Amino acid sequence: MVVYMQGADNGENNAAFGYLKINVAAAQRALPIYNAQIMVYGSEEERQQELLAVLQTDSSGGTEMISLPAPALAESQNPLPPGAPRPFTSYYVRIVAANFVTRDRVPVQIFPGVLSDLIINMQTQTYIG
Repeated sequence: MVVYMQGADNGENNAAFGYLKINVAAAQRALPIYNAQIMVYGSEEERQQELLAVLQTDSSGGTEMISLPAPALAESQNPLPPGAPRPFTSYYVRIVAANFVTRDRVPVQIFPGVLSDLIINMQTQTYIG
């Protein structure tokens, strides 16, 4: 479920978009995690992180697919000369689920027209007492 999506694309501009779907599980992907909250951030600099989307996992541990801005397809077709922009856009995700260790600043690369399927394996919290 998409809880929040900033600046959703309405098809009126010509920007390129890539796609992101996230699956959250535990025990080496054997146990899907329901109701995990996922925040998608769009800046590489921690001081300027911009929250772009908040997602929630379903009973299979997956999120809906969302679209995110990416460089134009033409920029990703040729070898990169020094100093040229990258052919992808880097985003970062934060995953929070009850009784699991929070995963923070997990990088994901979004290419134009490509679905990036991010699989996150969560670890249970360890209590010492």
